[in-house]
Amino acid sequence: MQRRKAREQRWRLVRCGFQPAPQIKVAESEADLAALAEREARLRAAGYTHEELLDRDRLFALLPALSPHCMGGLASLGDGFAEPYRTTFAFARKARALGVVFHEETTVEDIARAGDGFEVKTGRGTLAGARLVNCAGAWSGRFAERLGEPVPLEPMAPMMIVTARVAPFCDAVVGATARPLSFKQMPNGTVVIGGGRLGSSNLATGRTDIDFGELARTARTAAEIFPVMAAQRIVRCWAGIEGRMPDDIPVIGRSSTTDGVVHAFGFCGHGFQLGPAVGSIVADLVVTGQTDMPIEPFSIRRFATTG
Repeated sequence: MQRRKAREQRWRLVRCGFQPAPQIKVAESEADLAALAEREARLRAAGYTHEELLDRDRLFALLPALSPHCMGGLASLGDGFAEPYRTTFAFARKARALGVVFHEETTVEDIARAGDGFEVKTGRGTLAGARLVNCAGAWSGRFAERLGEPVPLEPMAPMMIVTARVAPFCDAVVGATARPLSFKQMPNGTVVIGGGRLGSSNLATGRTDIDFGELARTARTAAEIFPVMAAQRIVRCWAGIEGRMPDDIPVIGRSSTTDGVVHAFGFCGHGFQLGPAVGSIVADLVVTGQTDMPIEPFSIRRFATTG
């Protein structure tokens, strides 16, 4: 029985494109090393031991393709990553199997109280329900404002690069300390590069535009940290739309003005990582109105103004 469960778990992970991979933040200067040492000390003081400092020798043992100027790093060696595309569809398949109905390409036009529940007017008819979850990403601020809870939610358009296939040289997710970078090589050899440099977005149309100057800076950072990337070819790039809060912390919790409403938005580019845990919290709030997780710091009330 245990072996069968283990095989099923491995299969679920494979279907999500999961693979174990260290997460390593690279130091390019003495100032970077000091910043990473300070972070490790803060984590240790809070009781966390999952991140550890790497000296230069240990860093290059893990990442021999790095540029010689790199001096050390901070690593979470027991980490990993999954593929957002495959993982999202895996969640959708499971949800449908449990009876969830998705209304894709359906614009919400209005939300109104209907007895003890809500009616949501859409371009394809009206939906009704006892509870309402505001998880509309960068558009969530509009609905929060309708509920009398305005928030300073700012749309952001993080950009990503995918290269042609390269011979294997990196089996970690790599970031830089003093400049934006998120770097990983996929099992098929392509390299996915991001890190937070932004394009522009239009909430009215849902479109994004690439800022090729910023994109070039991302590519240059990758090539300066991994010299092998200087000769590689970019095959595609894109920008998504996400919501950013001014404190870089999402809004998670019950509405402060309207019973039956739960907020979950403003993930500042970290929604894929946080999504499963937040989904569990939101499910508890919807079903029972409570959660045993300490979510008060994420309350929408932190943005309330007093007049």
